Amino acid sequence: MSPLGEHFPAELLRPRIEAALKPGCVVKLLVKFPEKTKEKFLVLVADDDPEYLTFIVNSNINPFIANKPHLLQCQVAIDAASHNFLDHDSHIACHDVLPMKREEVIKSLMTNPAGIIGNVSPDVRGQIAAAVKFAKTIDKDKKNRIIAAMVG
Repeated sequence: MSPLGEHFPAELLRPRIEAALKPGCVVKLLVKFPEKTKEKFLVLVADDDPEYLTFIVNSNINPFIANKPHLLQCQVAIDAASHNFLDHDSHIACHDVLPMKREEVIKSLMTNPAGIIGNVSPDVRGQIAAAVKFAKTIDKDKKNRIIAAMVG
């Protein structure tokens, strides 16, 4: 069975996808890591044309992160009760920005629009902005853009 996106003309689908891709939007995409490629939930936290700045949603906090207080304070809890796209409570890794090429994100979502899975709650947006303020691993310019996008 072909993905739903193939049944809609691109000139109708693309504007809808672009309109949905705002800070706080959560998408499910294949992410290429050095060791493997895997499907991940990503929170779009700022638009940095020609890229989107995203944070990865993880089921658990990695032990390495848990043992580093300056990284641990940048993990934001996201609850399944308030976010119906989650099967279980998770964490947003707000210490590590993952830039995603805008065109690649849009192309992927045009093939599979169901990859746009929801939005984080206003409370979580505020927690992301607060966590980013403490992130020693993100440069000041990106911090300012992420904070402005999350509280705006």
